[in-house]
Formats: sequence, structure tokens, C-alpha cells
Amino acid sequence: MKVELLANTPNPETLIAKCASTCYDSVPKELDKARKMIAAIIKSGHESCIEHATATFEIDGVSRALTHELVRHRLFSFSQRSQRYVDESKPSYVIPEEIECDTLAKARYMHHMNEIWKMYAEFKEMGFKNEIARYLLPNACCTKICVSGNFREWRNFLKLRLSKRAQHEIRDLANILLDKLIEIAPSCFEDLKDERNLQNT
Repeated sequence: MKVELLANTPNPETLIAKCASTCYDSVPKELDKARKMIAAIIKSGHESCIEHATATFEIDGVSRALTHELVRHRLFSFSQRSQRYVDESKPSYVIPEEIECDTLAKARYMHHMNEIWKMYAEFKEMGFKNEIARYLLPNACCTKICVSGNFREWRNFLKLRLSKRAQHEIRDLANILLDKLIEIAPSCFEDLKDERNLQNT
């Protein structure tokens, strides 16, 4: 799994504090004070203010199973690698960690994946287009997706997907994204480290 930050709102905490000041008629001039203001706003549940800042990530090497879950977060914007137009002849798939640690299961899993890709190649040789051959491909097939969202929606995603109840692959993604979002705007995301720590105990 590879996660790359493509873009984010410049100086997001300054912008959020400025927008929040419309509500509270108080503009913090220093970043430290802005961060304290944002933390207090989030703690109070007034998260609409953080919607003014956004972040866009490219996520690569994840399964279609993961992106099927990801696109349920409908307030995000998505652009995903197309199996209709892109040739998927080269086998590329995710092995779930539960299968990875079972030698027999992993061997059988890889065997079946290779058989699927042989069939994909056969269908292409028979003259079928990518958009037809793709029907053979499994949920495990690797994909790439770009995701944009405002900070409030990123917080919502993280709260749900850092949970122990979330599937391993998307929980791993949530952990990576949390670290990257903390780098951009610590006041907006640092409190979610407690959520992560709680789930890991």
C-alpha cells in the first residue's frame, strides 16, 4: 500500500481559525492560538468550521474490496483506475493478512489468483475487450484511487475505520492517513491518536 498526499489547503489551520472567527468574532493572530481555538471547537462538536480545509490523497496497491468500502464515504470525491480501459493482464492482487499467515491457505489462494489471470489473458486473446474480461477479476485485484475530502469528512472516515471492527486493510489505510493528516493540521486530527490507541489496547 502506498499513500501519497497530492494536495491540501495551504495553511489550513490559519484558514479554519479565520473562518471560525466569523462565528466567534475573535481572530487568533498566532498559529499556536489558532490551534488551541480549533481544538476547543472540535471538542465542543462544532466541526463545520473545519470543512473549509481539504486534502487529496493518491492511494495505490490496495484491493478493490477496500475501495468498495471507501466509496461508501459519499462526501469524498473519487477518481479510480478503470478496469474498463486499463489492461489488467499483469497479476496484481492483495493477500489478506489472515491468509498470509496460513501457509496452505496462501498457496491455494495464490494458485487460484494465477488461474484467474490466465483466464483473463485467454479472454483477451479471444478478442474480448478489457471491459468484458474484467468480469473475471476478483475483489483482491489491486487498484489505485485518488480521494479528496474536507477535514470534517476525513475525521468521520478515521473515526469509523480506525475501529477494531473495521477490516484490516482499510484500518491499515486509516492509520497511514491519520499520520499524514496530523502532519498537515495537528489541531484537527491529533486527538484521534487517542482513538487509535484505544483500538490497539
